[in-house]
Amino acid sequence: MPVNTKDKILRTSLALFNERGEAAVSLAQIASRLGISEGNLWYHFRTKRDLIVAHFGELEARIECNLTRPLAATGDQLADFAEYTRQCFRDIWDYRFLYRRRIDRAEEPEIAARLAALTERGHRYNERILAEMVRRKLLRASPAEIATLTANAWIIARYWLDYLQERHGVAKITEADIQAGIRQIFALYRPHLTDAALAQTAAAATPKRKVARG
Repeated sequence: MPVNTKDKILRTSLALFNERGEAAVSLAQIASRLGISEGNLWYHFRTKRDLIVAHFGELEARIECNLTRPLAATGDQLADFAEYTRQCFRDIWDYRFLYRRRIDRAEEPEIAARLAALTERGHRYNERILAEMVRRKLLRASPAEIATLTANAWIIARYWLDYLQERHGVAKITEADIQAGIRQIFALYRPHLTDAALAQTAAAATPKRKVARG
């Protein structure tokens, strides 16, 4: 299916924002990369902020889709949990410029509120998954321990890819890098996993599809 101009603008601006940082990219540069006039770009996005808001909406939609991911009723539930975590890493990488920019709550109250709501929903979803793992006898953890595990897992998911770039100079994130991040998170859970869950950890390390690179 042909890609329309609006979608092309979104794809190109996302690549440039991720590559250079949104502050270093102008609408003129986006138009030049696309080979269109600035007027054509303005027809779809009047300002750079309009583009940023549109990208945030895309990210919200991806996160919401991931937050509806259910655990399998039977089989390797841990692998399904790992796939949820893997998608978190993919979303963070594909929209990394949004995660790296500082949001001024006074200047961007709407985006700040939406980001806070997404973070809260992610925490609650992760806590529900861990509570379900307790119910299925895959995990031994109290409600307080579940809250702590969730907070630490979020910190790893949020900063793991930055850590790889800053410490090891990684320029492009690979599936192996994401699997390494999942292992870091599972290391938090390991002391709480039951024998039944430990038997599933090998399957959990295998991705169901390749990472989408931006």
